[in-house]
Amino acid sequence: MKKSLIFIFLLGFTLIGFAQHQDTTLLKRKNVIKFLPVNIQSISFEYERMINAKNSFTFGIGFPNQQTLIGKYGYKPSEDLKSAELGVMHLRAAYRHYGGKRKLPNGFYVEPYLKYQKITGNASVESVDLTDVYKGNFDVNLSTLNLGFQLGAQFLIAKRVSVDIYFLGIEAGLLRGDVNALSDQLADADNLKADIEDAIDGLPAFIANKLTVTQSTDKKRINVNADNAPYPWFRGGISIGIAF
Repeated sequence: MKKSLIFIFLLGFTLIGFAQHQDTTLLKRKNVIKFLPVNIQSISFEYERMINAKNSFTFGIGFPNQQTLIGKYGYKPSEDLKSAELGVMHLRAAYRHYGGKRKLPNGFYVEPYLKYQKITGNASVESVDLTDVYKGNFDVNLSTLNLGFQLGAQFLIAKRVSVDIYFLGIEAGLLRGDVNALSDQLADADNLKADIEDAIDGLPAFIANKLTVTQSTDKKRINVNADNAPYPWFRGGISIGIAF
């Protein structure tokens, strides 16, 4: 985690230093501070600094805002899943290139970026296996390092209010950390372990091979460890900000 944070900060300072040597005399608005309202699991902000008439640097930060997943992102209420909450902290560094003839910060853009995430959460399940009813609680503690690329468009309203729409973002990430399942009953723990292993078997091999399932000596705790498991992701949304 420390190495990832240091790398992102160094990347940001390098690009900011480079920006100081670029011509910004043609820019009326060199800075934009933005809020990302659609990041429900994070309270997220971004700062964009113009480098020249076509390029900018963005640094983003998100503070965890643990919210339920049920009813969102395709997670529907079910008899098995009783609760599911997730919070995400993230840092993102990006380099943006605008197309067209408009002066920054207006127009369509392409943007490669690097993102670090810290994901924490919990869930509880109550499931029926033939005639047995079993319960379990899950704790999530994961981190990811993602390299991504997105397309978007940013517009200025009254030359001050920015609306930034990023509609096609593709990421490749590495996942590390643990998911722990705990049950007070031995039979419940065995059923949970079997369900977890079945779920992992249904994943693509390049992800499943990086996941390890272990059980404690008292057989009440199951641990799933991810060791740099690769995974794809998509990014899209909108931000609203002030240019100055």
